[in-house]
Amino acid sequence: MLSSRQDRRRVQSIELPIEIVGLAENPIHTKGVKHSIALFGFVLASLSAGWAQSPESTAQLLEKENKVDTAKPASAWAPARVGQPLAVKDQVRTGELSRAAVQFTDLSMLRLDEWTKIEIQPPARESGKPVLDLKNGALYFFSREKPRELEIRTPAATGGLRGTEFHLRVSEGGRTELTMFDGEVELANDAGNIVLHSGEQGVVEPGKAPRKTAVLEAVNIIQWCLYYPAVIDPGDLGLTAAQERALGQSLAAYRSGDLLCALKTLLPTAQGGNAAARVYRAALFLSVGQVDQAQAALAGVPASHAGRRALEQLIAAVKFQEWPGTAEPATASEWMAESYYQQSRSQLNAALKAAQRAVELSPDFGFAWARVAELEFSFGRTPRAIKKVKRAISLAPRNAQAHSLEGFLFAAQNRIAFARKSFDEAIALDGALGNAWLGRGLCSIRRGDEADGRRDLQAAAVLEPNRSILRSYLGKAFSQGADVAKVHSEFQRAKDLDPNDPTPWLYSAIQNKQENRYNQAIDDLEKSIELNDNRRVYRSQFLLDQDRSVRGTNLAAIYRNDGMVEQSVREAVRAVNSDYSSAPAHLFLANSYNTLRDPTRILLRYETAWFNELLLANLLSPVGGGPLSQFVSEQEYSKLFERDGFGISSVTDYFGYGELRQTSSQYGTSGNVSYALDAEYQYNSGLRPNNEIS
Repeated sequence: MLSSRQDRRRVQSIELPIEIVGLAENPIHTKGVKHSIALFGFVLASLSAGWAQSPESTAQLLEKENKVDTAKPASAWAPARVGQPLAVKDQVRTGELSRAAVQFTDLSMLRLDEWTKIEIQPPARESGKPVLDLKNGALYFFSREKPRELEIRTPAATGGLRGTEFHLRVSEGGRTELTMFDGEVELANDAGNIVLHSGEQGVVEPGKAPRKTAVLEAVNIIQWCLYYPAVIDPGDLGLTAAQERALGQSLAAYRSGDLLCALKTLLPTAQGGNAAARVYRAALFLSVGQVDQAQAALAGVPASHAGRRALEQLIAAVKFQEWPGTAEPATASEWMAESYYQQSRSQLNAALKAAQRAVELSPDFGFAWARVAELEFSFGRTPRAIKKVKRAISLAPRNAQAHSLEGFLFAAQNRIAFARKSFDEAIALDGALGNAWLGRGLCSIRRGDEADGRRDLQAAAVLEPNRSILRSYLGKAFSQGADVAKVHSEFQRAKDLDPNDPTPWLYSAIQNKQENRYNQAIDDLEKSIELNDNRRVYRSQFLLDQDRSVRGTNLAAIYRNDGMVEQSVREAVRAVNSDYSSAPAHLFLANSYNTLRDPTRILLRYETAWFNELLLANLLSPVGGGPLSQFVSEQEYSKLFERDGFGISSVTDYFGYGELRQTSSQYGTSGNVSYALDAEYQYNSGLRPNNEIS
């Protein structure tokens, strides 16, 4: 079947836009500025020997927000630049309301909060471990390559740590709090010691023995890392003429979409003010993840104030908390917050209506136009989304979220070079935007650079560590390699971050099927169905990216190999009934009918139904998003995102009673054209003379 159409219906997500279309090569087939940050040596990600052997750069400054400086040994401080290489004994410091992210050569990442003072030194001896000396503040460490070994030192304790994900905070007075998300550490001082494992937290106070404490929700521990979109329309605040003049430079930056510049220019006049000024200040504090400071600023604002209600509802949405509000939104700001809150509740139609209402109330609010475009794209209305994102960029040309969305729209049209340019622009405007790093990573994978792609996907997961969907995508990226433990680790982390998201359960089912673990696959698949409205196993209402991983995966095989063929048909019929225009639903049903077909082709009861559903699936699929071949089933999932190229698949089954079955497919994608040529051969010698079938 040959297909060359560029625009086809897609179902995308808000939480995460669409995957890049195309067919994969070599598919896998399975059967059966108060404090300073002194960062000496950024070699945490290297083995201990690397400290002594290589004086060259071992890391780079991946992202910075507001004031970040660096200094070479015996040199003066100078403003840091994104992408700047960092070597042994280099120093970095951040100022007030500032954050920084450092990425090591092995993809490990260290993210630093404001008011942090840290020093990383080489080991005292060549065979020793690097020493992480945290004086004050907080850091978040993430690695998925191999467990890092290092020694940690704080004013209250020392410890030998071997872990891939942890959060470390030292409060004033030296109180140390360490939370292990993945790994283990022994905390010790003169008064005693404890061993912490994954999911445990330890506290050490100066002069007292270390002790274990109850672990708070992860989202509360790392809330300074969370990303908060802009929802406040300055026109709703009721600023006085004097305030407009005083905040003129900051407001101009805000309206252009540049939140970091708006905050930077606000700082000299950040104190005091009436309710309107406090709400505006709180909105900018949220832009750098400072939830506590934002809430403190809102404390002096009446609870009924529209701006306060909008920001508090946004915080609830980002942290997946219940919002007790009962009053109908009245301003564009409130409708924007309502849109994000409805999305967090999986009510996407309501989210879109709320965003549209915000645009109606404030036609010049650029952030609202970007929000509407994002939601239109989630429902597959790509032409509408393109029109609205252009409007958003014209009103707020420095809105990183709008440029990131533009990148996904270009990717949906297979214009990868333009998509990459948009993602680069978004990262340059706001390096903490996870969607931009995600999109750039997908572009790299699309071009065949899997290492760079995985690096950007890990950056996205670190910059927005509470996003379940980013962990699911990272797990899919790891599925290309041989380290199955990483795949399941990321899926489990995604499940823990958002227990209501069916996406990681669905991906986990596919992975278990590839590993021939069919009972576990059935359990995960049924859980995904349970969590999904309308029992739509072929896509997630949280992901809403049309799940091209599922498009290329024979879900029916999971049921078939567990002897549940009728269940497969029932679920596939529900999928088609809930959305008849969905290509994955028709493919699921076609594969379900295929399991009922007579291999000898004597009984033709299911032939027409199977072929009709297979044809509909291919006609409704975006170019390259198929599998056009009926025999190639997991190519998109196995390779994560498809690249231009060609592939060959061949499977031969021989049965002891003399039956031979053989299928083969030669397929390929080039630009906007995809094709597949399939061949099938069967032979059965029969149970008596002259009874053979060929």
